[in-house]
Amino acid sequence: MPFKRDSLNVILERTYANYVSLYKPLDRTPRHNLLKVFSAVDAGIYHQLQGDLDFLALQLFPDTATGESLREHWSTRVPPLYATAAFGKVMVTGIQNKSAPAGLVFASVTTSERYYTEKQYRLNSDGFVMVDVRSENFGANTNLQTGDKLKIVSAFPAGIDSEAEVAEGGITGGVDGETDEEYLVRVIAEMRGQFRYGKENDFAGWALDSSPEVSAAWEYKIFNVFGALLIMVINGNQFDGVRQVSNLTAIKNYIEINAPPICFTVRTPEIIRINPEIALLPEEDNLTNRQTVVMRILNYLQLLAKPGFQVSAENLKSAVVDGIQLTNGTVVKINGSTGGIFPATILQYPVLGEVLWK
Repeated sequence: MPFKRDSLNVILERTYANYVSLYKPLDRTPRHNLLKVFSAVDAGIYHQLQGDLDFLALQLFPDTATGESLREHWSTRVPPLYATAAFGKVMVTGIQNKSAPAGLVFASVTTSERYYTEKQYRLNSDGFVMVDVRSENFGANTNLQTGDKLKIVSAFPAGIDSEAEVAEGGITGGVDGETDEEYLVRVIAEMRGQFRYGKENDFAGWALDSSPEVSAAWEYKIFNVFGALLIMVINGNQFDGVRQVSNLTAIKNYIEINAPPICFTVRTPEIIRINPEIALLPEEDNLTNRQTVVMRILNYLQLLAKPGFQVSAENLKSAVVDGIQLTNGTVVKINGSTGGIFPATILQYPVLGEVLWK
């Protein structure tokens, strides 16, 4: 817990309350018990002081600092990534040619998150208009999917329907800020490779530093007819879900500021799902082993998967079978074959879909 210095009056009142609660002035307190009262109160004061000193001692050094102290040590070299707001389009309906003023506030029917417009719009001759909205709060909870329902919670003129709907593409881009642990990982990476000038993996590193939405990044040389450097970025992981990155422009702008002037492009891959067929031996086929199989496949993909990664049935079986809990009698198929391969281009990223148990 960060150190906090209370005012002198607060400390006086707290100390007095401690003495009163232990001393009980209305009771007949034997004289020798007064020493125990003084000791208990003083010990509590010094224990708190020592705890604060222990905390402050850790904040002096970058490798042991936490929270804002950690960021204050390193922010000039590794900019922290804070939570971002979501943005997208909402379809507003009503009477044709009616005006939808700036400052309309929408609330999600399911999550109660609020979204607002920043400029005025006019409904077309068909009685609808697509308006740009931004979330009031920050974080992943502000994202909505296409078709999610909204309602207008601010004042709105006559002729505008109070209910609205998230347009195609959804409301995206809301990302939680990185944790202390995630920030420290980037700090350590910066310490190990302090000089970025455009060598291999430097562009991927800049992509990771550009936005908290980017969880992983890869580089591919000689992409398209111009031979540009391709930078692929994703959000999330195999365990909690992989998503496309929405704000590619911000990533590109950040890299242009820090990188040497070369031809590059930033993309987010199409998410493609592998649906392997797995058959366990009858004596090994139980719920625990099935859960183990799924976790081992997820671990395998989290460790090795990247855009263009070719997943084979043989490699999945090697990741699953340990010879003890799951023996070599386990059968793994992709596309109906034990020798099957799940293809992926460098514009596609494989994730585990549905395991088909046989």
